[in-house]
Amino acid sequence: MPLFLLDRDGVVVVNRKDNIKAPAGLKLIAGAAEAIARLNGAGFDVAICTNQPEVARGAMSQAELDAVHEALTSMLAAKGARIGRILCCTCECKTPRMKPAAGMLREALATYGARAADTPFVGDQVDDLKAAFHAGCPRILVRTGLGRRALEDGLPQYVEPVAVHDDLAAAVDAHLRNLAGRRDISPGP
Repeated sequence: MPLFLLDRDGVVVVNRKDNIKAPAGLKLIAGAAEAIARLNGAGFDVAICTNQPEVARGAMSQAELDAVHEALTSMLAAKGARIGRILCCTCECKTPRMKPAAGMLREALATYGARAADTPFVGDQVDDLKAAFHAGCPRILVRTGLGRRALEDGLPQYVEPVAVHDDLAAAVDAHLRNLAGRRDISPGP
């Protein structure tokens, strides 16, 4: 199965200045669950790769983070969307796993047996784009979350090309249209 990778905050759920520390803090971005469901329906596995340093900082426990992710998975499932895995880096300092490094993305690729070149990563920050670049994944930036600010500040040239969309729903629709277009022009048997 093909794989689609997503950042969590600003892509699937609304960013909070005080960070999400409990299930009550979760609010899905409009259209995100439906977009994930469309990916599932098109045969994609979907996984989330997210930095959550609040655990290392002591602002929340691992059990609290697990409860947030269980609630998120349930919220999405209630709308017909399936997330296969949520990979987290809970470190506070730079590690090979923490974005902008590519460790989490490479772990997801290995887990699913997916090719990086065929596996888009959708984020809302420059660190997401850097991680995708280092993993060899196509890069998609959404304007939700911190995406607009990232565009205003300017993207590093080396992460180009970057597809930019208003939100996850628009990114997924564009990706699925592109795949359908490639199938229409592919040579027959």
